[in-house]
Amino acid sequence: MKTKGLIFLAGLTIVAVGATSTILRTNPSRIVSDRRGEVVFPDLPGAGGDITLIDIQDGDRSIAIERKDNGFVAAGSNYPVKIEPLRDLVATLANLRFEEAKTADPARYSDLGLGEPGSKGEAGKFVTIKKQNGAVVASLLVGNRDMSVGGSLGGTYAKLGDAQSYLLRGEVKIPSMKADWFDANLVKIGRESIAKIELNGGGRDKITLTSAEAGKELELADVPEGREADASNLSRLSSMMESLDFQDVRKASATKSDAPRQLIAQTREGLRLELTLVSEAGNDSWIRIAASSTNESSSAQAKEIAAKVEGREFRLPGYQGDIFGWSMNEMTTERKS
Repeated sequence: MKTKGLIFLAGLTIVAVGATSTILRTNPSRIVSDRRGEVVFPDLPGAGGDITLIDIQDGDRSIAIERKDNGFVAAGSNYPVKIEPLRDLVATLANLRFEEAKTADPARYSDLGLGEPGSKGEAGKFVTIKKQNGAVVASLLVGNRDMSVGGSLGGTYAKLGDAQSYLLRGEVKIPSMKADWFDANLVKIGRESIAKIELNGGGRDKITLTSAEAGKELELADVPEGREADASNLSRLSSMMESLDFQDVRKASATKSDAPRQLIAQTREGLRLELTLVSEAGNDSWIRIAASSTNESSSAQAKEIAAKVEGREFRLPGYQGDIFGWSMNEMTTERKS
């Protein structure tokens, strides 16, 4: 994130709460004894430039975001976080206002989506924002939306640290997928550039795809007698490098396998990518990535990729992670007579 992005984050809460103040001034009858119309987080205006930690507990989508230099990163992995979802979260929190008190009965929390984060049923999302001195400027458990509240934004059920729950006017924008916090694309390679893809190791069959020249589709080598390449899975494997995205990122662990399953891709320009499986293949597959180059024309691309992936592990979408479990049986079908 560039410095101008941080300046924008610092100023947006002032704008947001300024709009809220205008509404309050034009609707004085809304300020009643039950706090209706009050700003929920009065210390948040102007605090954007001092924010150092945003922590969101949301089951397997939980994330802690820390300030680092002139940007924000995911704690642990130090992977850069996009400014847009941060901006949206802070701005929507700054705009929240009390509408009415709701239940204080824990047995009814799940009806409002206010169960403990990660629990079964209607679980909420716990959000905490802190400043440089560790002071909490916003903290709440975010529950279901309620569109019965007037205005285009509707309302949000929430708890603010005690048993009492509230319907707040406004919404809290939190990405629905953890990957939405990041620029989640790691690699983009045109299919015509790919010269070879190989799957090997892990106690499974070696699978090799090669393209003799630009414009030629990748072909499966060493097809067993009586079988032919499965066109669908051949396309899935060859297209993996066209857009390699991740769903989560973490610091690389110390655990290593002696003979891990690897996917190695080579381009005509000399880029070499090694994707090493560090978990089971399937819906929760984690990989390490190494990028190198044997040609000056791909040197800059290799360095750019290496800077993203060094010291980190990435969770792939299930439709890509299961590829590491393929053998020649998945890559071929019985030859039609």
